[in-house]
Amino acid sequence: MAPNLIGIDFSTTATKVVRLKKNKAELVLMGIDQLPAIDFGAAARRIELPRNMAAHYGCLAYTGTSSVVRMVNAVLPEGQTELPEQKLRELLNVEDDYRVSATLAKRGQGRHDSSFLAAAVPEDDVQFLLSMFPSGPPAPASVEVAGLSFVPAFLNARGGECRDEAVCLIEAGDSVSHFVFINKGVVALVGKFGFGGRTLREKVAQDLGVDDELAGTILTDQSINISTTMNEVMTPFFKQISISKDFIERHQNCRISKMYVSGGLSLLPHWASLVEQTLHAEVLFWSPFENMQYDHPNIIPEDLAPQATRFAAAVGAAIGGLEES
Repeated sequence: MAPNLIGIDFSTTATKVVRLKKNKAELVLMGIDQLPAIDFGAAARRIELPRNMAAHYGCLAYTGTSSVVRMVNAVLPEGQTELPEQKLRELLNVEDDYRVSATLAKRGQGRHDSSFLAAAVPEDDVQFLLSMFPSGPPAPASVEVAGLSFVPAFLNARGGECRDEAVCLIEAGDSVSHFVFINKGVVALVGKFGFGGRTLREKVAQDLGVDDELAGTILTDQSINISTTMNEVMTPFFKQISISKDFIERHQNCRISKMYVSGGLSLLPHWASLVEQTLHAEVLFWSPFENMQYDHPNIIPEDLAPQATRFAAAVGAAIGGLEES
């Protein structure tokens, strides 16, 4: 694979595209753009990318509302690094209509289980994505769930500062949110929740008797305190993270004091303080464009700069592809 490729995140609100190249050990941002969202319920059509996004290969990520992401444990025979496909299907509880993959996170010693970061994606979703690239560049090199693809972007941006710590990452989008616990650079636990900005807008619209557009405006208005409504909607999500946090701290003898947030939901003015109060941890923001060079100083347009966090999945997908090249 060429050391110059694009990462595309097909989220429910927009299609985020970045172009990266690898210059020795450095990552270089070559381009960034945001296109309209793709309707997975319609017939797939060839995607037209801007000229500055020309590359031979593309690494694709998508929201994956029907996908499965999970840490799985199994005994791994000496000399092997992968689980048999059928065994992986059993652990993920999916049939042949899903594509499955897993990455070894931590090898168990002797007869102890090894841990794998595993995912299953509906075959129909894969075919839909691939059919948008019928011929010519970019050729799809990979398809993954956005809730996992953002992890390489985080490790590139902030991995150094938490190399010896246990931290939690929260990637909260419009329709799906994921959390990932990392202990000393190794993924320890992942979770997915069918909750996002859309859920919040619907609740605000219902409580205040307004339409969806006005509900979205209210959510972004710092002068309107809707923390009670937000807390009510997000309690199940936070409860799941809290239970997982306690589990990791007990079983891996560590303390999780930092929550790194990303995704569109993290841009809401009351989001960070609510996370901090509920989960009793410091909330930190990060950008997927940290710790990389820019092809030119103004490569990130002014209108997209405040939304950098929303490009984490696209950046992570591209980094994953470059690491394999």
